[in-house]
Amino acid sequence: MFNSMTQPMYIKGDIMLIAKYNKFDQSVEIGDLNNPSDGWVTYDPTQGASSDELTEICNSLYDRCLLAELGVDGFKPADQHKLIKS
Repeated sequence: MFNSMTQPMYIKGDIMLIAKYNKFDQSVEIGDLNNPSDGWVTYDPTQGASSDELTEICNSLYDRCLLAELGVDGFKPADQHKLIKS
């Protein structure tokens, strides 16, 4: 369900979130890696999340997804990331 190798993630303490850009709906979706059965939730930065901390985290994931989708230098769309072992 979640492809952690190509999508923006936030992992710190008990919070483990992953984000993806949904081209069909032109939206950013957030998934909770601690509860994958919840699936993807469309994130709307005008509504925020359930707490100030989660809103800040989700806003960052949202921005990273959009920047990658727009092709901004330093950000790649999820489908163009490559895992390189060192």
